[in-house]
Amino acid sequence: MKFFKYLTAALLPVTVLAIPAAEPEPKAAAVAAPATISVEDYNTLVQRQLDLGGIIGDLTEALDAIKDLLSPQSLNNINTVVTKAANLLSDPTTGQIKNLVQLAADLLGGEAIGNLLDQLPALLDGIGGLLTKETLTKITTLLDNAAILLTKDFAENTRDLINDIAPLVSAIAQVISALLGALFG
Repeated sequence: MKFFKYLTAALLPVTVLAIPAAEPEPKAAAVAAPATISVEDYNTLVQRQLDLGGIIGDLTEALDAIKDLLSPQSLNNINTVVTKAANLLSDPTTGQIKNLVQLAADLLGGEAIGNLLDQLPALLDGIGGLLTKETLTKITTLLDNAAILLTKDFAENTRDLINDIAPLVSAIAQVISALLGALFG
């Protein structure tokens, strides 16, 4: 309720200053001859005056938008955004952001990036022969098949199988080591 009180107080001076002052009565000698207007211009003016539906429709749409903006949820959201922005822009965060930007600037302006950029054309020339339409089609097919095969169930089953076989593989490795030790002594 206080919001509307302050809104009215803020808009009152603007409204008062926007009202035009009364025009003095024109004197008979100062009246100019009536202007001539074409029939088309007259019809256009009359049509504009009678088209209140469009103006009222635009006004109701604008009022609906303002109503949505002034809803309690919207005002709470605005308050949350302003509060979180204030927290984000507090003293330690701004220093951290400044340090991060400086670090990124140092990394991007460093000698290593310059060397990498110098080597990039040769690297692209070497890779260029690998990226043919046929290779890309094969890679796409491979990825499609992998997506079908690598489901969550498949990954869990494979993990369980490896865990179950691990002791067996370890035992076989010990037997082979013992046999090799016995043979070669």
